[in-house]
Amino acid sequence: RIPAIFRRPLFWAGFFVVLGPGLYNVATYFTPGLPTIDLYWKWYTHDLGPGYPELYFRVLPLVIAVTYLCPLDILGSMVAFALMALAKGSLMTRVGFSLGAPGQPMEWGRILHLESYGAMLFLGLWSIWLARGHLRQVWHQVRTGRGERREVVRYRLAYVGLLFSAIYVVSWAVGLGVSLTLAICIFVVMFLTYLVLIKLIAATGCAYLLTDWGHMKAETFVQELIGNANLSPQNYVAFKVFVGRAFFGNLRIPALPALPHIFRIFTLSRQPGWVIAIVFIAFPLGFIVSATATLELGYTRGELVFGSRGVIGNVNYIFIYLDNPSQLDLQRWAVWFIGFFEAAALAFLRSRYYWFPLHPVGLAFQWTIVAIVYWSTLMIVWMAKLVILRLGGVRAYLAGKPFFYGLGIGYVSTVIVSVTVDLIWFPTAGHKIHGW
Repeated sequence: RIPAIFRRPLFWAGFFVVLGPGLYNVATYFTPGLPTIDLYWKWYTHDLGPGYPELYFRVLPLVIAVTYLCPLDILGSMVAFALMALAKGSLMTRVGFSLGAPGQPMEWGRILHLESYGAMLFLGLWSIWLARGHLRQVWHQVRTGRGERREVVRYRLAYVGLLFSAIYVVSWAVGLGVSLTLAICIFVVMFLTYLVLIKLIAATGCAYLLTDWGHMKAETFVQELIGNANLSPQNYVAFKVFVGRAFFGNLRIPALPALPHIFRIFTLSRQPGWVIAIVFIAFPLGFIVSATATLELGYTRGELVFGSRGVIGNVNYIFIYLDNPSQLDLQRWAVWFIGFFEAAALAFLRSRYYWFPLHPVGLAFQWTIVAIVYWSTLMIVWMAKLVILRLGGVRAYLAGKPFFYGLGIGYVSTVIVSVTVDLIWFPTAGHKIHGW
C-alpha cells in the first residue's frame, strides 16, 4: 500500500533538503532572534543600475519538481529569451525608445508583451496546422460514423460540446451589448490563447506558465491593436465586462487549462462516482462558499475585493479609455507581426535543423511571471537535467525523478507544518511562507 517512490532513498534526500531548512525556520517562530534560511521562500532582487529593470532570483522547489519533466529545449529557450528580454528592455530604457500614437506611448514592457502576443497566437495557429491530419480524420469519423463506435461517440460529443459552448459564450457577449462581429473575434482569439496555455502547461508541467493578463481574453487584441476608438461606448463597456476577471477564471486560475488535468485524474468510465461528485457536489458547494466569502470580504474589507484590481479598477479603466480612446496603430501591429514571424522562423528552423536549440515557447513567454521571477529556477533545472542526461543518459534521468519529486513534496510539507503551527500558537499573527 506504500507507493514505490516513498521507498527510494533519493526521494527522502530531496524531501529533507527542503523540509530541514523549513523546520528550522518554524523553530525560529518561537525564538525570533535566530536568523532564518530564506533560500526557498524569498525573492532576491539585484538593482542593475538607473534605467535598467530589476533582476530577480527565485528558487522554488515546486517549480523545480514539475519542470524536471520539461523537455530541455523548452527549458533552455525560456531561460535564453528571459535574459534576452531583460537585455532588450534595458536597451530600450537607456535609449528612451517607445512606440504608439502621440499621447499613448508604449513603454518597453508593453512592447515586449505585444511581441510575445504575436508569437503566442502563431503557436495556436501552428498547433492546429500540425494537427490538421488528425482533425481531418476526426471530422470524417464524426460526419460518416465510420470507425470504432466508442471513439465516434466521443468525438461527436466533443464537437457538439464545443459548438454549443461557443454559441453560448458568443450569445452571452452579445446579450451584454457586444456586437456579434466583435464577440466572435474575441472568442476565436481567446480560444487560441487558452489552447496554447493548455498545451504548454501540459508539455512543461509548469503551472506558472501564464501570459500577460491582457492577452488572456483578447483584451490586448482589441484595445491595443484594433483600438476602442472604433467601438461605440455601449460596445466598449460590454466588451470590458466580458473580458473582465469575473468571466472564466482570472490570470492565476484559468479554468480551461485546468479541465484536462481534472479529467486526467478522474475518468467517467473508471470513476463515475468521483466525476458526478465533482460536477454536482464540489462545484456548487465551491461556488456558494466563494460567493459568500466574496460578499463577506466586500463588506468587511471592500478594497481587497472591489479596489484597484477589482470592480472599481475595471470601471476606472473604462472611463479612462472612453475619455482617451486608443486608435488603430500600425506601429503596434508591426511589433505584433514581428513576434508572429519570429515564432514562425523559429518553428521553421526547428523543423529543418534537428540541432537548432531555440523553441518559440520562450519568445511567447519572454517577459511574463515565469520569465521575470523564475528564470533562475529554470536555469538550475536545465543545467541539472543537461548534466544528468549527458553523463548518465535516460536511465540516470529516470533514476533522478524521485529526488526532484521529493523537493516538491518537501516544500508542500513545510507549508503544511508552518500553517499548522500558526493556527495553534500564532492564530492572529501568522508567518508568510509561500508566495509567488
